[in-house]
Amino acid sequence: MSSKKNIIVSGFIALAAAIIIIAASMFAGIAPHQIQTSTTSQTAITSPTTQYTTSTVTQPTSTYTTSPTGTVTQTSTITYTTTSPTVGKGILSILLTDPPRLAEGVTAVYINYSKIGIHYNRPNVGEGWIWTEFGGVNLNLTALDGIAQVLDSIEIENGTYINLIRFNITGAKVEYNGINYTAFVRTGNLTVTIIGGLEITEGSNGIIVDIQPTVFNMGTADEPYFILTAVSKGYPVPEEGLEELRDHMHVPGFKFMLRDRFWWQRLRQMHASSIEIESANISHDKLSVKVKNTGEGDVMLRLVVVAPINMLPPVREGGYIPQIFVGAAIFLVKEDGTLQPLQLRYKQNMGEDAKSMFMVSRGYKLTQNSSVELKYEGKLVFEYGLRLRDMPSPVLLGNKYLVAVIGDGVADSIIVEAK
Repeated sequence: MSSKKNIIVSGFIALAAAIIIIAASMFAGIAPHQIQTSTTSQTAITSPTTQYTTSTVTQPTSTYTTSPTGTVTQTSTITYTTTSPTVGKGILSILLTDPPRLAEGVTAVYINYSKIGIHYNRPNVGEGWIWTEFGGVNLNLTALDGIAQVLDSIEIENGTYINLIRFNITGAKVEYNGINYTAFVRTGNLTVTIIGGLEITEGSNGIIVDIQPTVFNMGTADEPYFILTAVSKGYPVPEEGLEELRDHMHVPGFKFMLRDRFWWQRLRQMHASSIEIESANISHDKLSVKVKNTGEGDVMLRLVVVAPINMLPPVREGGYIPQIFVGAAIFLVKEDGTLQPLQLRYKQNMGEDAKSMFMVSRGYKLTQNSSVELKYEGKLVFEYGLRLRDMPSPVLLGNKYLVAVIGDGVADSIIVEAK
């Protein structure tokens, strides 16, 4: 066979190999752009107490190209990572995902976070905290909806039981109508309970921290003031997930799709936090909202918002948070389930005053599977954020109103007719 035919046959073989490689990577949940070309290297990754080694290796498989002059060149294109923990130890990877609840107009949420603490209990040793070395800045939570990102990895002795993870949201920014604004973090110190706990075994171990922030605007459209509240839960990655992700889950910054993985959908359905407004009644001098905890674990209820639907864009029920609260009636939820009106007219830095009032209110703890009727008796007027020259409007019989309940990581809304 001639050299020219050899080149053509080799080219077909290389093309077939490339197709198989791309298909395999997509089947594993890794986009083709995540497969990078590199040279063989070795990097030591150090935690405050332990050390392990990862090796990035380029496999010398063939991709052939032929220049117009007939010159044949060969390049290597396959990269994979292997991790070698110390004997008797396992590697724990901390991953983050985020299904946010955002006010209309908010397109991105960025957080800075401190180093991560891992609470352990070790047989014959006792309990304590292990801390990773670094935190993170400008982590885009909205980019992690249905996606998990590796934050850090740490080596831990086999048999160690992990039940809590702790980190602090040290700052947050919100992108609103294309502009970034600093957000006030209401619940920055997060202690995450690991559902079912996790016993470290030799090799790969993983915990997905599901952080659930709620972001709303207590200011105006021109002078927004955003508040972020958050809750979180930790899920051990099951064996089927470890098999899928083993070669990549120790690499900080690595991302992979969660929403299409059955094991993740099963975990979220079993343990997600959620509330449902079962009923709501509104009149000129009374408001009552019955709310049920339909998820797992307790939730904190913080705000009730009532707004005429004619002042809102097309409104949908089920977790809708208005873009701004100006012209609405705002109520703080008190510990006993009664509602306290937040009567605040427009002035410069209005958001700071709203934040101060919001911080004083402790909210209502709604336990799992229970319901509460939130009540207010008194004249209802829609005046929040209005200028002094603007007349507040009362509740009008027969008109329709949006009623929204907002809590830490949960929200629900319903449209009701005044009676």
